[in-house]
Amino acid sequence: MLPEYPQFKHISIKDSEIIEQALVLRPRSICELNLANLMVWQDFDRPQFTIINDNLCILVNNLNEKPYFLEPLGNNKLEETVNICLKHVDKLSRVSESFISLIPQHKYNIKCLRSQGDYIYETETLADLKGKKYDGKRNHIKRFIRRFPKYKYVEIDPSLKNQALALFEKWFETKEKVRSFHKLSYMSQKEAIETAFLSFEMLGLEGGSIMTEEGMKGFIVGSPISVETVSVHFSYTDPTIHGSSQILLQEGCAKTFNRYKYINLEQDIGIPGLRKAKLSYHPLKLERKFEIKSKD
Repeated sequence: MLPEYPQFKHISIKDSEIIEQALVLRPRSICELNLANLMVWQDFDRPQFTIINDNLCILVNNLNEKPYFLEPLGNNKLEETVNICLKHVDKLSRVSESFISLIPQHKYNIKCLRSQGDYIYETETLADLKGKKYDGKRNHIKRFIRRFPKYKYVEIDPSLKNQALALFEKWFETKEKVRSFHKLSYMSQKEAIETAFLSFEMLGLEGGSIMTEEGMKGFIVGSPISVETVSVHFSYTDPTIHGSSQILLQEGCAKTFNRYKYINLEQDIGIPGLRKAKLSYHPLKLERKFEIKSKD
């Protein structure tokens, strides 16, 4: 039985089919409207869902901010549904530009969330890295290959879970030393990776890893948002190995995600270094997201 507002149900893997049926009702382009993202980050986002006017509405109770609704999934009485959501919590957040066009914008306070915008690229471009603007990326890759001429790119599956977690631990240890991450970030990311490997096939995940004679040096995991676009949920490399991140993304685009026209590398969440890295790949566009609040 689906919960009718004001009743809510915590989202779990068992709700995958219900959530997926709601997600496909409207064209999607943002990473939040992706089944795998909703499932693997549930320990951090603590999402719940309810039905309002036959629309599925997801309430996010994230550990870093006040609760907010994602955009309603459905096409029924959207203005009324948004108003009910705003009576329950302060805001709707991470709302797509396409949804904004479906409601009377003058009735709300709406602002763009720059740090939440998704970086969209042509997959073929990141696989080929052609042209002068990618000279630096190609040089990093050459340096990696000189060090590991016998490396292999291997499709990832649950059997590589322990190696992936060990690599994540090494990656996080380096980040922690520069004080850019903390325990909450560590736990949420580790739990998300574990959940992903436990439900890899159910969530439609796919990815690959860079393997050398020394072991795994990087792994990347994503899943489709639409027929044309794949969203990358995880991309971790050995931070002590020059060129590991560049070769991982190139190989992933060339060999795993090559059936998608576009690749979504998700948001930079306002981290300067992450923003710089994503911009250095020259995105095709930034998929904007918005916050909706009441005017009163």
